[in-house]
Order: sequence, then structure tokens, then C-alpha cells
Amino acid sequence: MHIRKGRPADLKACLQLDHSISSEYAWRMEQQENEGIITVTFQPIRLPRKVEVAYPRQGEDLLNGWQNCDLFLVASNGQRICGYVAARALPGHGLAWVQDLVVGAAFRRAGIGGQLFRETVAWAQQQKLKRLVVEVQTRNYPGICFCRAMGLSFSGYHNCHWRSQDIALLFGTTLR
Repeated sequence: MHIRKGRPADLKACLQLDHSISSEYAWRMEQQENEGIITVTFQPIRLPRKVEVAYPRQGEDLLNGWQNCDLFLVASNGQRICGYVAARALPGHGLAWVQDLVVGAAFRRAGIGGQLFRETVAWAQQQKLKRLVVEVQTRNYPGICFCRAMGLSFSGYHNCHWRSQDIALLFGTTLR
């Protein structure tokens, strides 16, 4: 597997990857307010059946995001694009924000996501950023498990984050 900087010619191949995931679990959010104290909890729950979860950004939204990112890497096995990562540097916050980390369905569970993630961490460290954050949908349980396997901790959430109005879970780590 070869990781390299993405080129404009790669965009079409990245769009054609199967971004969807299948999941039997999701993280459910519950919010309670009692005497001025707001408590928010997330709990993994088993869904009644396996669901296909569409990627939160499609078409033009993905292209616009890629045009505004500071890092766009692709993973290829020869001539075929297998995955990509798009991230932004927010130097005023000391933060690297991973907006997309996708491995096509046919190429998953082969270590490609881990390679893309490690390259992103190396880039963020070169930029002298202090933290790295990844955004994940609540129904993307495989993505949540991936983040945790990469050593990221739950860092918060953003309600109604995408056009789909899904909640974005934020997982982060301090960079050394």
C-alpha cells in the first residue's frame, strides 16, 4: 500500500469509493437537565437490525471540503485508490481536524485506515499542532471502534453537525 498526496485526478476515484458502513450498534445520546445541571451521556446500544449508514457528506459537499483542506492523502495499491484522508490545520487552536478518513468497503480491515491515520498524525506534528480531533457519526460504530483502537478518547460532540442533522462525536488525542 502506498500513501501519497492526493492530486486533482484522484478526486473522481475517491468519490467512487463505497463510503457507507454497516453497523449493528450506535451511540445513543441522552440529555437531562435538573436544577440547572445539564447531564449528557452517550451509551452504545445494539440496534434491532443491521443498518447501512450513508456517509454524511456526498458529492459537492465532499469536493468543497477537500478543496478547503490542508492535507489530502490517498492510499493506492498500484493504480487503484483504496482510501483517503482530508484534514485541516487550525493553528490558532493548535488543532488538526480530520474531517474525512475513508477506506473503500472492499479494502477495509487491511490496515489502510491505520496507515492513513499515522501519516496524518505525522503531518500534524510537523505543523507543530498540539491536538488531533476526528469527527464520527453516532451510527458509525466501526468508525468509533477505529478511533478508540488508534488511541483517541471521546472529546465531545456537536449536535446537528452535517446536512443530515446527525450528531458528530469527536475523538481526540494530544500530539507529542
